[in-house]
Amino acid sequence: MQLLLVSPILPGQTEACRRFVQKINAGWGDAYTASRAGMDIHEERIWIHETATAATVIFLIETGSPVAMLDALARSQHPFDCWFRQQILVLLGQDLAEARHQLMPELVPGWREEQSINLTDLTNCILHTQGETDHVQ
Repeated sequence: MQLLLVSPILPGQTEACRRFVQKINAGWGDAYTASRAGMDIHEERIWIHETATAATVIFLIETGSPVAMLDALARSQHPFDCWFRQQILVLLGQDLAEARHQLMPELVPGWREEQSINLTDLTNCILHTQGETDHVQ
């Protein structure tokens, strides 16, 4: 299941946020990997989006259970997770220990192309195609 978290970066903190994202992989390596494995995170991608008026950070997290993952992140005493929470507080103004249930986005109606197969239409298509190939011989 994917969890998408989007948050404005506090004014004047965009470069610090960029360094934070870079340091996650460069400075924490194995600790980062162990942290994410312990929270059932399979993939995590982070983007910084800047406009003329504001900057936003976007986290895309692939996890078995977004709620359980946020709870684990909020409660973990692992040094990487403590550092991560502190950085989120300083850069985004979000206290993950207090606001983890408020971070779950609200799903509003959307649209998705139908992927289902109508068996009657499929059968008619096959029969029609077979009929055409019978005439070609």
